[in-house]
Amino acid sequence: MKLTKDNYFSLDANRHYMSVSQFKGFLPAFGGCESKAMAELAGEYERPSVTAFMEGHFVHAWNEGTLDEFKANNPDLYASTGKNKGQLKSNFQHCNLMIDVLEKDPFVTKALAGQKEVILTADMFGIPWKVMLDSYQPAVGVFADLKCMRDMDGKHWNKEAQCYENFIEHYGYDIQISVYAEIERRAINRENWLIPNMVIVTKQDPPDHDVLWFDYELIEQKLLFVRNHIDRVIAVKTGKEQPIRCETCDYCRSTKLLRGAKHYGELAVY
Repeated sequence: MKLTKDNYFSLDANRHYMSVSQFKGFLPAFGGCESKAMAELAGEYERPSVTAFMEGHFVHAWNEGTLDEFKANNPDLYASTGKNKGQLKSNFQHCNLMIDVLEKDPFVTKALAGQKEVILTADMFGIPWKVMLDSYQPAVGVFADLKCMRDMDGKHWNKEAQCYENFIEHYGYDIQISVYAEIERRAINRENWLIPNMVIVTKQDPPDHDVLWFDYELIEQKLLFVRNHIDRVIAVKTGKEQPIRCETCDYCRSTKLLRGAKHYGELAVY
């Protein structure tokens, strides 16, 4: 299957290729649920639209150079009533402020230079994977991913590990960046990985921003993590194993059927 920007996020593409977001969608450690992931692949469940995602798309469209087109194709970005009718809603006006912060920093401009939204595919662990690099500079030896975050310094509770994590670990961005590096290496048939960068801009007022880079040791560790979990994901995705319900996500709640009562002591504390 040949991927383009038009079909990259399609059901057919997700059924044919593995992606980092799909992989994490099977793992409870990242809020995933096997049953929900399979329902999504079957077209029986669709992720609800989240404002935070649209804000991220807004900033990504700026990076790609298609912000005007994005605005034209998404009239919901604009207020339809009140004194601000016809103007960008306040949260998207704040996205403009975030973009302004990035545009004014020469180091960010350098980090986000190069080709935009580059699609690459390669086989890894016996299955085809797809990635899309926000900014790609192979001649310089780097690529970059752009993230819009609430903040950078907050701590996030890991229920399974019973400890706090930073946002990189909590959302699996270290796994994402490592898979991107390996798929790029395989697709281009290069010997070494490019150096991954992550450009972060926050939704704070005023926005904070930074550029993070990731080393080879981290990439090796996270690729080992993927290797250790991918067999179960493949088995479920291909129908060889039955998906396990988490019973807590929105999909499981909406399809829940009780088989009896449970003792109150079984209620989760965390």
